[in-house]
Amino acid sequence: MQGATSRLVTFAIIILFTSNLLIPVHSLEEQSSSNSPKESSSLSFGSNSGSNFVIEPGVGTNILVNITNNALISDFANVSIISSSGWNIVWPRNSAPSIGEEIPINSNELVWIQFRVDVPIVENGMPLAGSKHLVSVKAISQNEGLESFWNFTIEVTAVSGISIDSHQNFATVEPGEKVLLPISLRNVGNHNANLVIKVQPMLDSGLPVDDTVPDQSFAYNGWSVGTFDLYKIENLAANNSGIVLIEYASPYIFSGEIKIRISAYNEFEPLEILTVNQSVSIERIRGVSLDFDDENVCSLIPPTSTENPDTCHENLSITNTGNFNDQIEIKILSNPIWSNVVLGASEIALQEGETVNDIDLSIEILNRTMARKSGDISIGAFIEGELIEIEKYSISVDSVINWELENKQTTMENENCTMTITFQNTGNDIDGIMVSLDMNVTSNFGLIPPPNSIFDSTDNIRYFEVRDIQPNQNLSFTAFATTPTGFEINGTARLEVIAHSISDPSVNFSIAEDIEYLGDYYRISEEDDEPSVFVQLLSEGFAFIIQNNGILLTIFVVAVGTVLLNRALVKRQEDMKKIQLKPTIQPEEKVEDWTKKFENKSEEVNTQINSRNIITATDILDHHTKESNLKDADLLALGLIDNSSEKTLGEKLMPSNQREKKTKISSEKIKPSQTIGKSTKKEKTTDTDFDLDL
Repeated sequence: MQGATSRLVTFAIIILFTSNLLIPVHSLEEQSSSNSPKESSSLSFGSNSGSNFVIEPGVGTNILVNITNNALISDFANVSIISSSGWNIVWPRNSAPSIGEEIPINSNELVWIQFRVDVPIVENGMPLAGSKHLVSVKAISQNEGLESFWNFTIEVTAVSGISIDSHQNFATVEPGEKVLLPISLRNVGNHNANLVIKVQPMLDSGLPVDDTVPDQSFAYNGWSVGTFDLYKIENLAANNSGIVLIEYASPYIFSGEIKIRISAYNEFEPLEILTVNQSVSIERIRGVSLDFDDENVCSLIPPTSTENPDTCHENLSITNTGNFNDQIEIKILSNPIWSNVVLGASEIALQEGETVNDIDLSIEILNRTMARKSGDISIGAFIEGELIEIEKYSISVDSVINWELENKQTTMENENCTMTITFQNTGNDIDGIMVSLDMNVTSNFGLIPPPNSIFDSTDNIRYFEVRDIQPNQNLSFTAFATTPTGFEINGTARLEVIAHSISDPSVNFSIAEDIEYLGDYYRISEEDDEPSVFVQLLSEGFAFIIQNNGILLTIFVVAVGTVLLNRALVKRQEDMKKIQLKPTIQPEEKVEDWTKKFENKSEEVNTQINSRNIITATDILDHHTKESNLKDADLLALGLIDNSSEKTLGEKLMPSNQREKKTKISSEKIKPSQTIGKSTKKEKTTDTDFDLDL
């Protein structure tokens, strides 16, 4: 124990029968027996109860007291010693003092009892200064069992002391900042006391700085050190503690250190000083924070291309999270090999806690990079060459769906159209294609799909699809169609192939091929070795019309109209006569029937036509004209269009041995009394008349 004497001091206290040095007090148990002589039993101590001994803690005290048998007979006294505080009592006898020992005493004999009481040292503030502790010596007579007591107290003296329960040997502080370090002091004495603490700067050698003394505070080399909360260690009770704060205010430099000695003592023991050493250094914290404005802006990027350059821009923010002004360098540490990454800035000077925003991060995906690839862009922040922070940004390659028509070949053979088409997947992702075929007229057409196609099993495939086509892979197929037949007039058929991407239907193609076809009236039989006269006339007529279509069209319309009208009137007149003579139903007259009329025709045609016959002929013309005869008439009319030097159609069709007609009848000799349709100019006729059944 600090401040307590560790030696054992022995006091010899002799209690005599006539001693008047002790102050008489009543026994705490108030069991003091009378010391008057008795014949049977009379034991008495040489001193009255109430004695008080002031003893220093940690000291052993020897006490000697006598006891006398005042009875007329011998006795045995059971003597025991008890400490109410439980202190240690030692005597030179065999039994423990608290149990006691039988001591024989003759009549009028005086016996000395010696023992030692050990006063404990002050521990945890106990025993308190000024406290009194009772010790009782008891004697019990064997004769009658009467008890005799001698009670006294031991008072403890004051002891002063201090201890440093806890402190911090080393600490750090940021540049220009303050730090508070606690130190706990305890009053280890046994009475209230003021504790004192002081500080002093020290050198690296462990010696105090010259011309300095311990004090409550000091300033040294830009540092300021002081003690706070001293009231917590004033009038501190025994075994209580208080926490004092030592404040360090550092200069604004990036490195430095201060060492101090802390001295503490109890105000009642100023020479008993406890010391500890403490040091604080400036800690330069280098910190950088890298953040992106929006991590989703460039997370999915399509590859760039010449036609569609695509570069994504992300904004980077950088913050100096350290405790000092720094020059920060940022670099691209790594990025996927299929990307180009460029930073808008490389070196930035930042104050402590300062932030710079909108640093451009440009990200480009190289052309023809396959879709669904992903990787990380690593960005590092350096201060004086030291890597402080790494931030990663994840990117992925977006899908680009695109197809190109690589080749198209069309062939016509034996009235069959064959179209071979090749597409290429020019995107960067696996895709499929759907192909359909259509034709605007009825014909035999279909598709020949490539292997691994999906289609319905039919005679003519009109639709198929192919899936999982790799980028840069070609796809070829064939579309076919036969030349349409069975049509009356010429025309153009359109064979159309429609294709589009499965992943993106907006990527589509429409490929069409026009197929010219002839009507049945214009088709040339393959069995004929030479074209017929009619076909030649028709072909020549078309060629002439194309060259002189303006004038000839007018002449043709007038000539054909006049001839047809003339022949119609003649034919209707003959029909009316037949009807009047014999009302029988005549079979339908065909081209073969009326062409025979040109071979032998000897009857004279009556040129007298009255108005009644004309009305009847007009009515028959309107209601009984057959479409087939009109078409035959059109074909014959085409043959009339030719040079004047060439033979007419009638001359070509007339047999070589035809006789000369007896009577010539032309349209000039017909004088109708009523006009049918529009009037036409009079045209001269050839020697051959045409009987057109319209």
